[in-house]
Amino acid sequence: MITTKLGFGDGTMIDNGDGTASYKKPIEFTQAFRVRISDVTGFSVTRGNKALERTIKILGNGTELASVSVNHGTSEKIEEWFRAHPSFHDNQRSHEAADASPVPSLDGRLIADELTKLATLRDSGVLTDEEFSNQKAKLLS
Repeated sequence: MITTKLGFGDGTMIDNGDGTASYKKPIEFTQAFRVRISDVTGFSVTRGNKALERTIKILGNGTELASVSVNHGTSEKIEEWFRAHPSFHDNQRSHEAADASPVPSLDGRLIADELTKLATLRDSGVLTDEEFSNQKAKLLS
């Protein structure tokens, strides 16, 4: 189990180690939601009933997997956490496609963008330093 604090008053994301992720609100002991990471395909954010409150909906294949009211700004952090996770729906497809076909040549901007994404994954603990170095070497070769 890997926990990631999203910031003061934003709660905690938990990688349960079984392919699922949970979100705990600040100062609460129970999970607000638990979803299979690979099932998540998108997000929807709407205004909540209170000032500076948002409702984030975790979406998967046309259905709502989970919904939770959070503080303003927290929904973006939750979405960022999912999108950085290697089991996230889009990351799995791009990983499978990369394994199946040769890497096309990239221009300098795209390489820089990919390196930035890899660094974010490394800094958030999703990638190890070794995995980061391997991916970086692939991009630069």
